Amino acid sequence: MKPLRELRKSYFFQITFIIIIILALVISSLAFSADRVTVSRAEELAKEQFDYAIDDSIENVESQLGKLYEDLVYLGAYVGNEPWIEERIRTGYLNQRTSFTSIFYYDVNQDSFKWYSERQVASSVLKRDPKFTEVLTASGKELYMSDPVMISGDMGTFLYVPVIEENRPIGIFGGSISVLNSDLYRRSLESANDDMILYLLDEQGEVLTTSFNLVTDAERRISREVIDEALNRSERTILSTDEDTVMFEPDARVSGWSMLAKHQNDTVYETVYDTRWQYLMIALVTFFLSILVGLLLSRTLTNPLVELVNQIKQQQSLGMISLERTGSKEVETLLDTYNDYAQRMETSRREQLSQQQLILHQEKLASLGQLAAGIAHEIRNPLTPVHITLQMVREGQGSSDMVDVAIKELERANDLISTMLTLAKPDQAGKNEDWINMLDFAKRLEFLMDAECYKRPTKWELLVPNDMPPFYASFDMLVQIIYNLFKNAVDAVESKGAEGSVVVTVLFTEQEYRFLIEDNGIGMSEEQLKTVGSAFNTTKESGNGLGIYMIQEYLKSVNGAMEIDSVMNKGTAILIKIPRRQPS
Repeated sequence: MKPLRELRKSYFFQITFIIIIILALVISSLAFSADRVTVSRAEELAKEQFDYAIDDSIENVESQLGKLYEDLVYLGAYVGNEPWIEERIRTGYLNQRTSFTSIFYYDVNQDSFKWYSERQVASSVLKRDPKFTEVLTASGKELYMSDPVMISGDMGTFLYVPVIEENRPIGIFGGSISVLNSDLYRRSLESANDDMILYLLDEQGEVLTTSFNLVTDAERRISREVIDEALNRSERTILSTDEDTVMFEPDARVSGWSMLAKHQNDTVYETVYDTRWQYLMIALVTFFLSILVGLLLSRTLTNPLVELVNQIKQQQSLGMISLERTGSKEVETLLDTYNDYAQRMETSRREQLSQQQLILHQEKLASLGQLAAGIAHEIRNPLTPVHITLQMVREGQGSSDMVDVAIKELERANDLISTMLTLAKPDQAGKNEDWINMLDFAKRLEFLMDAECYKRPTKWELLVPNDMPPFYASFDMLVQIIYNLFKNAVDAVESKGAEGSVVVTVLFTEQEYRFLIEDNGIGMSEEQLKTVGSAFNTTKESGNGLGIYMIQEYLKSVNGAMEIDSVMNKGTAILIKIPRRQPS
């Protein structure tokens, strides 16, 4: 808090703060006025584009439907001349993309339908359409469109035209227009630009078609909430959402149809965003200019202090600083205080450096001792089965296979010495990698486990599949990892005597080999789990904390992983995962 109070007392801060406040008020006032004008102009321009697009599209739809209406009226004029009607329809009236997909004639007197196309719908479907019944009472000038119906797997709408004779309807000509596949509607909807999408809606607010914009389906979608809100409006209205600006026209000049145009807010207000960015840049420039002005105004007040600071920076020794007394009394007092403080800091620095060197030396000695203990621990592991083998040979229970294993364990001890000497380079273990016969590996592991539990009551079990594929890894390192974890598990169940058990399971998938070591020993607490794998961290009186550490270092080098699940007084499960690889 004290440095902040001193900063507030400085002339530079006070002058600069006042200038910034004044300029901020002026710029904010101008920016607010300009922003209102820009927003108003952007909304006005968007409305003009909406009006143009909707009016032009309605005229196009009306014009295209008018042409089809005239075609049906033209056919109605030749009722009775069936060959001519069929020839006319066959040569140009049926076109899925630009014209009708199906055409029928309904005879009022005979109450029958005649279809001139392969695509047809049941007569009951048409008779249920309110527009079909309504057209029989029409004057012959109205344009009636049905609700969308399914016609041979395609969604379409029927255009109805009454056939009038002696001022009474004698029949109806009807033609269906595809909603999904026809270009009639889509190409009639003309957007004012590529960012505007138009929608043609039926009486229920279902989208019949959209404009022919080159946009994604996600950009073309419009929420049902927006459509429902628009349908409640009885006149042309502009609606806004968080993402879009929408104009709704309830009368598309087709009975019950309406039109809707959507424009993204980012494009509607693009000029607004540009203007705001320009004012932001002006504000930033003004901010830095105000700092410069405040600095220039305060220089004359801070020159004595600046001179003192420069002299202190140039001072190479810890001797007294001599300045010509051209400043104030306060500057001289500050100079004396600095000299006294510098002398005390140098004394403290030398004492601290001496203490740090002493502590560093002691830490090096302690680390060296721990490392030596770790080396002895790791070498003792392969020496244990050698000792057991020699003891069994002396008792007359040995065999040549056991001697071979003992020799291999001595070789592994020699390799362990090399490994420990390169503890900081775990990737060196990969130099001894080769294809491992997993059955041979299981036999070696079984012997070591049997030797470890030779004079212990612990129950142990090794579970392996009958047929295991070869595995590319370091044989000795893999033995060391599983044996170390097994030995830890045996130590963990030692207090349970004959009730203690350890199970080692070997599994494999297409991607990796898995080695699961489970015991019902003393388990570990949450605090112990957090520190598992840290160098020189151990819970054993004779341990050194390097076993798990080296396992993790090797697993890192082969992109492996180790997962530990432990519960106090219930046991521990450790899962080792090593990817199956090809030689590099």
